[in-house]
Amino acid sequence: MLICLQKVSAAQYDGNGRVWTLTGIVVDMNNKPLPSATITISELETSTSSDKNGRFNIAIPEGIDSIRISVSYAGKKNTERILRKKEYSVYQEFLLLDLNLKLPEVEISSYRKKTKISNSSIVFDREAIEQSQSLSLANVLHYLPGKTILKPNVSLQGPQVLTMRNALPLNGIEATNNAFGISVVMDDAVRSNDANMQTMGLTTRGSAYQINPPETRQARRNGTLYDSYNKVSRADNGIDLREIPVENIERIEVVSGVASARYGDYTTGMVIIDRQAGITPWSLNLRNNEGTQNVALTKGFKLTPDWGVFNFNLNYLNSNDDPRNKIKSFNRVASGFIWTYQGPKANRFRNNLSFDFNTTLDATKEDPDASDDRSARYKNTHFSVSNRSEFKLHKPWIKRLSLQGSFSWGKQDAYDQYYLNSSTVEAITDAVESGVHEGYYIPGYYLAVRQIIGKPVNASARIEAGNLFTKGKTVSNLTIGANYSYSANKGPGIVIDPRRPRFADQTRPRPYYQTPANSNIGAYIQNDLRTTFLGKPISLNTGIRSDFQNAYFTLSPRLSMNYKLSKSVSWNTAYGISTKAPSISQINPGDSYLDIPLLNVYNGSVNESIYLAYTEVVKGRNLRIKPYKNTTLETGFSFAKKAVQWSFSVFKTISKDGFTTQSAPLFLSLPAYRAITSPGTKPSYELIPDSANQYLRTVSKLVNGAYSRNSGVEIMLNTQKIRALQTSFSLNTALYYSYYRSDSPSVYIPEPPRLDLEAVYGVFQNSESKGTSIKSTLISSTHIPKLRMAIILTGEIFWVSKQQLLPTFIYPVGYYDRNLSYHPLSAEEARQPAYAHLLKTAPLFRTTYNPSFVYPNIHARLSKEIGPFLRFSFNAYNIFNLRPREKTATGYSYYNGQPSYGAELKFTIK
Repeated sequence: MLICLQKVSAAQYDGNGRVWTLTGIVVDMNNKPLPSATITISELETSTSSDKNGRFNIAIPEGIDSIRISVSYAGKKNTERILRKKEYSVYQEFLLLDLNLKLPEVEISSYRKKTKISNSSIVFDREAIEQSQSLSLANVLHYLPGKTILKPNVSLQGPQVLTMRNALPLNGIEATNNAFGISVVMDDAVRSNDANMQTMGLTTRGSAYQINPPETRQARRNGTLYDSYNKVSRADNGIDLREIPVENIERIEVVSGVASARYGDYTTGMVIIDRQAGITPWSLNLRNNEGTQNVALTKGFKLTPDWGVFNFNLNYLNSNDDPRNKIKSFNRVASGFIWTYQGPKANRFRNNLSFDFNTTLDATKEDPDASDDRSARYKNTHFSVSNRSEFKLHKPWIKRLSLQGSFSWGKQDAYDQYYLNSSTVEAITDAVESGVHEGYYIPGYYLAVRQIIGKPVNASARIEAGNLFTKGKTVSNLTIGANYSYSANKGPGIVIDPRRPRFADQTRPRPYYQTPANSNIGAYIQNDLRTTFLGKPISLNTGIRSDFQNAYFTLSPRLSMNYKLSKSVSWNTAYGISTKAPSISQINPGDSYLDIPLLNVYNGSVNESIYLAYTEVVKGRNLRIKPYKNTTLETGFSFAKKAVQWSFSVFKTISKDGFTTQSAPLFLSLPAYRAITSPGTKPSYELIPDSANQYLRTVSKLVNGAYSRNSGVEIMLNTQKIRALQTSFSLNTALYYSYYRSDSPSVYIPEPPRLDLEAVYGVFQNSESKGTSIKSTLISSTHIPKLRMAIILTGEIFWVSKQQLLPTFIYPVGYYDRNLSYHPLSAEEARQPAYAHLLKTAPLFRTTYNPSFVYPNIHARLSKEIGPFLRFSFNAYNIFNLRPREKTATGYSYYNGQPSYGAELKFTIK
């Protein structure tokens, strides 16, 4: 790249003071210009693109003594250089080199960096992504601090969501809220999961107990809570990262702390994915890892005559971790393109258009070894289009304007069938209104079918304007913007044949297209100030955003500071509040139905039998669910020398109003009926005077009742290559401490209920737990440019994994007796033997270590290039077969998966 700086004449002003004009050209190794390269100046928080001839220009205010120029391009190694004012008149030539193992330095791991989004972002550039040999975005993010590297095949057999800075089990409510609060942004467009409704509802099934039944007529239903049916993807959870291939991703930025006020609708963190269009050769990747095969094809073109550059990608993946299981597999096809157009007039206009399509190819699969005709189909199709336009206006009151819009549509189809042969006949009611209804009888042997078809629709828009102000050595970058998001589901929803239910009380269909759409709107203002304090550079990013989320108004202030204490040491600190809106299925979980049999007279003939039931409909529509709120405070230091870079971060987050379920009592007093029979005719029935039976039901509902605290320390260290060893090292260690509490009181009915005792139904005020996790990851990279080869060893050390269930989870705070009278209990009373049958978990097991010892895991990767056209890679998970085990009450628990080996071939056609 050839860069020249020429000072503008004193008569030329931009309205704020004298400016310089930075001009240059971006070229490749053959001295050919590279159009649509991205040129960024961090001090100005601004960027531009090269034109069709590889040239660019940027205005630099007079008060800037030095600038850091960063140039990036698809398939090329990023280039950075610092220019000081005394060098402004010197021409400098840079070349963007092809990414390959012939380069003197190859980045093999993530690193912490201050960006315009966050003070403490963790960045994966294209080199690190390629060296990870990942099958999806999920594999790359396993290298974040504190995360566990999973066996590649295992990570494809179920939805893969990301959690951050959390030490509690991944199957709990806190982890679900954590994942749901992570925003995935690709090409400035949010990949939303808010319209996902692949769930059977919160209270589809439950328990109903007759409190005062005759000994021979106790009415009991199955007590298993079936609260989720989400084989395609996880509703009310994070994005399934298996769906995102990595071949066309140039950069991944992970924010686990405070993001700028520009970003809303998140709590836990963000994953920012940048893709670039550029002129790139044909590239074909072939991967195989045991039961997984992956093929990827990419190419970048220059469009003639002056229509910018165009990249497209095609990706196919087939994975079956266990050939013995004929039903469970994951097959993915993903494709898309990116088009970048740079306007001809002084880089004043730039447009990026992207289109993505992916689908699973799973057809209905039947297990030939099963005798119950069990089969399943899980299919997910998704396409999205996003456009972003940027204008450089060079006006006194506005310098830049950007417009962004995106739209996505999907179809999620979850189907399963199961042949039932449980009884001669089943009594069914499909009433949708509360009251007493006559039901009907169906054969007890049939092929039960269950299906959920969702069609999520998401749209978003953003408008943003900015200006740059300078005074002496102080630079102020002001940004004002607004954003809008829309989510809806237009699918048929829960499709159930009432005469072939999977469960006796799952007989009501639910059309999703009748569910109201959800809209959120936000506005923000932020300012990035760069100046000096006590003679040292300091940057302050202050901002505030307001949002309307589910009709609630929220304010989210953000503040971050970076102070350069010396040339090599910087101190950063940040504080921020963020909120996450509830999803459609959380606001509208759907109505729930409780069917209580009142009369069931069956004599072998349907025409001479009668079934009478009472149906209670619990409404679940337009709930007043508040946004999930998170407050984060973090601080840390970073040290950067030529030989080593390290960072030390300390954080604390407090989350309130998290989404959780509450089990509330529902008491019903219902009359008794008797049948009047007559041979050859259908029986009639009559009410028994002065009769009443009382029933208790626990009904689950969604509330804002979850509270959590997470705190910890993260240490990251990266060394430059040690020439004598041709090896560089990377180390990260994460210590996390988590506390979770559910403040929603719940009624608990023991299995079976002890109707002979005074305390029949327990009431629990809180569910509390704690967790501690300490984990380290050490990566060594031996890179020999002359051989075009890299050998990477990754070692994981699991120091501590500890979980505690606190006494409030185990002991009740009160109970209901047979007459439904409530009696509170003190902490001492709850521990008395008289209430032992109400305990949820034995106190003996409230503290667990998983495991109780320290253990390692080691993986290996090797890459070798044969000329510029072929790269061979080999990877091994758990290469030394380290599988420690621990004896449990039921056998042994094994840690680390079994060894797994894979290979990759990359062909490049230039």
